[in-house]
Amino acid sequence: CPRWHRLALQLGAAGILVMAGAVLGMGIWGCRADSLISKERISYCYKLLTGHFLSTQGPGCKLCPPDWMLHRDKCYWLCKIKMSWHKSRDDCSRRGAQLPVIRDQVEMTFIQNTFQDTNEVWLGLIITPPSRNWTWTDGSLLNPALPKVKNPPEENNCGVIKANRINFEGCSGVSTCICEK
Repeated sequence: CPRWHRLALQLGAAGILVMAGAVLGMGIWGCRADSLISKERISYCYKLLTGHFLSTQGPGCKLCPPDWMLHRDKCYWLCKIKMSWHKSRDDCSRRGAQLPVIRDQVEMTFIQNTFQDTNEVWLGLIITPPSRNWTWTDGSLLNPALPKVKNPPEENNCGVIKANRINFEGCSGVSTCICEK
């Protein structure tokens, strides 16, 4: 390789380093803490910089905790032991999560395919008295387009995914727990 190629490469790299240093220096100089800058201005600059560079919001930027699985904008975790619906809900709550609330067929298919080794999986789905409607734990109603067993709602029944559809089982029974957040 001719000597001038290496020289051009070195000069280009040096130029990039100088420009990066200038940008960093201007950022620090613009928000430096001296007696002329108020605490409010420093706080504003800090929030602006950290909000821009450390944000985990936005497309493709969601991070899940270790051992959790990312799908769309939600993280999923499979509990290690089977338990009742109420214990499953409480376990998810301790993890800062909830039992799955399924909005569409894509999400239901993901849960079925990902956790297919489990026989039944609890959902965040319960009967709300006095209307006796199937309601998600966030207060929304069950989407009628999702495949489900056509059995009448009974009190003390909770939703599970079983055999590729939503079924309703006694809440005191034991099933696999999945948490989402």
